[in-house]
Amino acid sequence: MLIAPPATADYGFYNGYVTKAPKTDLITALKENWNELESFVGGLSDEQLLLRYEAGKWNIKEVLAHLIDAERNFCYRIMRISRGDQAQLPMFSVHEFVVNSFATERSRESLMHELELVRKCTIAMYEGMHPSMLDKTGPARDVIISVRALGFAIAGHVTHHVDIIKERYL
Repeated sequence: MLIAPPATADYGFYNGYVTKAPKTDLITALKENWNELESFVGGLSDEQLLLRYEAGKWNIKEVLAHLIDAERNFCYRIMRISRGDQAQLPMFSVHEFVVNSFATERSRESLMHELELVRKCTIAMYEGMHPSMLDKTGPARDVIISVRALGFAIAGHVTHHVDIIKERYL
């Protein structure tokens, strides 16, 4: 099943992410997005992975830990909405999650392996969805958003952080 991009809408907080996703079907977008991230991170030195563009900001390993946490969080929200749950989920402190991840002590291989597994699970979740689930909507932060749009937001979220790394870290 091909999962087309969502219709243009106001996705509030998620607008920037949805618009940064590759302009293709969702499964292809998620796979291409992973391949680009893997290639990009693979080209960084161990020293670069520890760079912070400013005191108090995350280093690149911590950004990778954030991507892991965020994709898991997106997928939990997607699962709930796709099953008809309309409960507003609590926010989580991305900074506290990163600080408590001890990402700096992990290897690139460990972080990328975990992120790859999370991405494979994301893809499997979407591949197993009935088409009627894709346009179900539910609350996410300040908006009502579809399961389809959240999938594209996952890919765009990664692109957003890679863009920041290219602009501010390197």
